[in-house]
Amino acid sequence: MSGSASSSMPVASGRAVVSGRSAKPLGHQVTGPAPAPQTPKVQTGQAGRVMGTQVNPSCTVIAPMRCPRAAWTVSAYQHIGDRKTQEDRLTVVPSLDADGRTPCSFFGVFDGTVGDFASDNVKELVIPKLLESPSWRAFRGILGSRHGDQTGSVSEEKLVEQAMRDMYRTVDESLLGRCAKSAQHYATCTSVTAVVVGDLLVVGHLGDSRIILGKGSAGALVGEQLTMDHKPDLEGERARIEQCGGMVERLQKHNNKSFIRGGDFLMRKALGEQPMQLQYSRAFGAKDLKIFGLSNVPDIKIIRMGRDAAYRQVRFVILASDGLWDVLSAQGAVQIAHDACEKDLNPAEQLVKEVLMEQSRRKARADNITAVVVQFDHAKGRQSDL
Repeated sequence: MSGSASSSMPVASGRAVVSGRSAKPLGHQVTGPAPAPQTPKVQTGQAGRVMGTQVNPSCTVIAPMRCPRAAWTVSAYQHIGDRKTQEDRLTVVPSLDADGRTPCSFFGVFDGTVGDFASDNVKELVIPKLLESPSWRAFRGILGSRHGDQTGSVSEEKLVEQAMRDMYRTVDESLLGRCAKSAQHYATCTSVTAVVVGDLLVVGHLGDSRIILGKGSAGALVGEQLTMDHKPDLEGERARIEQCGGMVERLQKHNNKSFIRGGDFLMRKALGEQPMQLQYSRAFGAKDLKIFGLSNVPDIKIIRMGRDAAYRQVRFVILASDGLWDVLSAQGAVQIAHDACEKDLNPAEQLVKEVLMEQSRRKARADNITAVVVQFDHAKGRQSDL
């Protein structure tokens, strides 16, 4: 839960990712790495999604596992923080099977606001909608016509970029339909997604969750933020919102941060309703804010790992909700992930626990935190094949 919505309306109850039960916060009882439990057999659900193991009512873990035929490993960790419910969701699909030969994986983190309705639906929608995209099918057809892990032409990049855009658009259309049927007028979530196909990394995002990349040699790691938060007061975001009849307001009780609100906000307040306002300007859902400029158009970035001059040696890609980035910088996150791998620990778990401990030291309330770490073979780490 990003805490990015402002209203006196009670927040709908959420549920933990695996069990579907409401989770109870543990507060800041994390004092250091817990003894590693036995790694359970990996279970997959719909569309090949890996099902995390619920360690306790507050946290869920995916132990480091090797993606089939690939040169990368994935791990994940999710903690409720000091919230009453867990509104973050994640999707980990180690084998998207683009053509049966080229290794292909999908990773996503979705941070819900106004309950978990949006994030819970989005996590289930993203893979089917990606696979339905005509551009993805064309991309898959090209890959199937040749051998090797390297992707080739600029036309392939355009196809996979369009497939990602199709996915975001159709996921939002489906979600808005479900929101209308369930009277979830403001249910919304941010999104960060990454597709790794051979040497191609394709990232997309909405809102204020982030993806960062770690590159370079072990002794000179560099953390780079691949996404820029979609904030309502950015020049282009504000222009779109105001052109659509929405407003951008700074709220003193939220540290003077900017929020998007509908052009009907004051009228609905006068009628006794509880209209919502959001701290990010692009997102899935939020049906009643879409007409006022809340966008579902993602920013997309494509990197050819190992071939682009700036990305010769990619070691990590880290996707996380804003609960992590409230505390850690890109550089700090990459270093923690590297150190965890050197000690054969779960890097995603160590990232989340570092944030929980830091929030405890600050005597601050921790948000929901979800981290997914993709670790490439340059980095040492505990690996177990699917």
